[in-house]
Parts: sequence; C-alpha cells; structure tokens
Amino acid sequence: HAAATVHAFSATAWPWVSTGAGALLLVAGVLALLHGRRWPAMSGRYERGGAAHRPRAPRRALDPDRPEDLWKAIDRGEDPTGER
Repeated sequence: HAAATVHAFSATAWPWVSTGAGALLLVAGVLALLHGRRWPAMSGRYERGGAAHRPRAPRRALDPDRPEDLWKAIDRGEDPTGER
C-alpha cells in the first residue's frame, strides 16, 4: 500500500477567470436570444429577388477619376468595380 503526499500546491486565478468569461458568454447568449428580434437588421434593398427586374437604360461608362460616378452607381445598386 503506497501513500502519496503533496509537498507543494500552487493555484492560479485562470480557472476562475475562464469560468467568469464563460458565464458572461452565457448571459450574452441568453440576452441575444431574448432581445435579438428587436435589433435592427440589414435592409433587403441590396438583395436580389426572384422577381423580374425592369430593364435598365444603358448608362454611360463610369469615369474612375470621378468618385461621384462611382457613388451614384452604388446608389443605383450597381457594382462599379464590375466589368461592363
């Protein structure tokens, strides 16, 4: 029969820190489940729908040196970086 003795024992705070962090994550998850429906969501404005879109009139070529042309293309829902 062997007997074991502990001569030195050191404890750190990391188990308590990780337990506290896990508890905070759990609380945040529960709050997200309870209140997530009321959070603002992304608009469907930029999503493509399955419905047919009206044909667009041909537009003049974008001038990359004119930032306002690029912004106007984005406002129309076009990709100014795409090829024409």
